[in-house]
Amino acid sequence: MTLHRPFRLPLFALAWLLLLVGAACAPLPAGDAGGAAIGTLRVAGPNVFLNGARARDGASVHEGDTVTTGAASSAFVAFNGGGFVQLDENTDPRFSFRVETRGGRRCIHIQIDIGQVFIDKDVQCFSTPDVNGNLGSRVNIRVSGKETIVTVLAGRALMFGEREQSVPAAGEASWRRGRQVGPLRHLDAAELAATVGWRERYPGWCCVGERLEQRLPEQCERQQFWFDRRQAEAGCRQRAAAGWCCQAGGRVVQVPAGQCRGFFSPDEDEARQRCPVPPRSGWCCQDGRLSETMANQCRGYFSDERREAQRRCQPETGWCCLRGKLVEMSAEQCRRAEGRFAAERSELGSCRPRVIPLLPERQQTRPLPPRTPAVIE
Repeated sequence: MTLHRPFRLPLFALAWLLLLVGAACAPLPAGDAGGAAIGTLRVAGPNVFLNGARARDGASVHEGDTVTTGAASSAFVAFNGGGFVQLDENTDPRFSFRVETRGGRRCIHIQIDIGQVFIDKDVQCFSTPDVNGNLGSRVNIRVSGKETIVTVLAGRALMFGEREQSVPAAGEASWRRGRQVGPLRHLDAAELAATVGWRERYPGWCCVGERLEQRLPEQCERQQFWFDRRQAEAGCRQRAAAGWCCQAGGRVVQVPAGQCRGFFSPDEDEARQRCPVPPRSGWCCQDGRLSETMANQCRGYFSDERREAQRRCQPETGWCCLRGKLVEMSAEQCRRAEGRFAAERSELGSCRPRVIPLLPERQQTRPLPPRTPAVIE
């Protein structure tokens, strides 16, 4: 009887297999989904994650990334193309970005399984377990696991469930598994403010001129919002440090304030007004004479190079049409005599004096000769 030896996997192959399995199960590094950059992430609270790893404030969010929030935490993504989205706490487990085309327009698609988000963007696509939609302007979306409530604060939202439904500004509607629940509701200003009141738990900061003020993200310039005041102060200092410098020779360049050795201003127009171009010194050819002077004092040909000015200042001989005659002389002499100069005689053509006829009303009348009186016999 033949005994069959049991199959044994070589140790190096087993180790390689375990390594592959472990790599497949490991979470993606933060911001490393491999897609195009979509925006910049701001973090409020200890429980914000990017692709399963704890998120770093200021990290870049890419196509295919997943952002999630836990208790007492909020995330804010400023889109590179303008607009932003803010997540409330416990918006979990998936908040993914991908770029797709809907209705011929390119949009960032956000998939929300549970939680609450506020979106401020002209073109935005989203989906929940209950409904899909395209958004325009400011919308609050709340997904409870039982239904999805969409509140439009400005603009409109176009929803795609069992039937297409448009939600106008100050409107609110609910969906459950593709079906609209109840009629469209119209909210007043107080009800709209209460809907987005959760955002007040996460105050932020932004630069307003040279001041640091506590504001909502939509009240700040794009990419100039921070949850952390210290980071906002650092960002404002860096922003204020960059400006325009008047360097020697009248050149205006953009440099940090500490590198400027002349007049510095954060305003480019002010820097250029305070940075006039200094007068240039060089050589002037005037009336056939060469002299060293300033550019603004030269009434002839000016050049930085003496050789060039001297070449242009040498008498140029040719022909001058002067009072109906062709005379050989220099260009300077012809100009003084108010004639027409040319290097070649043939270039002047006819040199007849120009006769300007008088207008009829200005022509002088010639007096009539006296007549001999007639004698009548």
